[in-house]
Amino acid sequence: MVQVGACFMVKMSYLGRYFLLILTLWLISHMNLIHAAPMSFKGSITSMSSISSTYSSLESGYAITSKDTLGIKAAINKENTNKLKTGGIFYLRRLMRINKINSQTNLWLFTEAGGIDVKKNLKNDNYFYLSPTLQFDYETKRLFNLISHQVLRVGNENFDTTKVEAGFSFYEAAYNETQPWFLLKTRYTNNINNKTQYIPSLRFINKSLFGEVGLSTDGDPSLHLMYTF
Repeated sequence: MVQVGACFMVKMSYLGRYFLLILTLWLISHMNLIHAAPMSFKGSITSMSSISSTYSSLESGYAITSKDTLGIKAAINKENTNKLKTGGIFYLRRLMRINKINSQTNLWLFTEAGGIDVKKNLKNDNYFYLSPTLQFDYETKRLFNLISHQVLRVGNENFDTTKVEAGFSFYEAAYNETQPWFLLKTRYTNNINNKTQYIPSLRFINKSLFGEVGLSTDGDPSLHLMYTF
């Protein structure tokens, strides 16, 4: 979901996005040929992509332990004439997990470092960035809640991003069955998006395959796919 540092800042053309979608659909159609296991296990590789007209990302990570993941990521965040392009490496650490009979609570620390290209008011600047993200989520078999905040400061600019998500499952499902969810996702990035984005979405989970399709209140369609090998 790609090279390190400046090479990560790959322009995501529409052709590239369509190729990624075709590749993902191919993987889905050949799932019987791929060995998959539940997420967050040592030695797994998780790849994911998010595609919309305002935000796109591509990343892949390797779980070195059940709590620690190393990976690479590239992303584009844009609105009108403002655009951020980032690319680098990341380290994901599960700080806390509370398992109960009917629920699970997690606290995550995601730290990313690399190169960033900032385009604002037709001016381009390049920086090195170090960006931590703290994420809290709580879920049961029928409910899901998430809040995260990314700190991203370069030059004299504040590009922090806050996300809040909440939703419910239509019904309970076994591990080998597809479970559909409805979520309301919100996203706000300082100095890029001039307002909070609201994205009603449908989520589908089957074994190690995770997919979402959404349509923002501004009419912007989005697609999010994740698969763990």
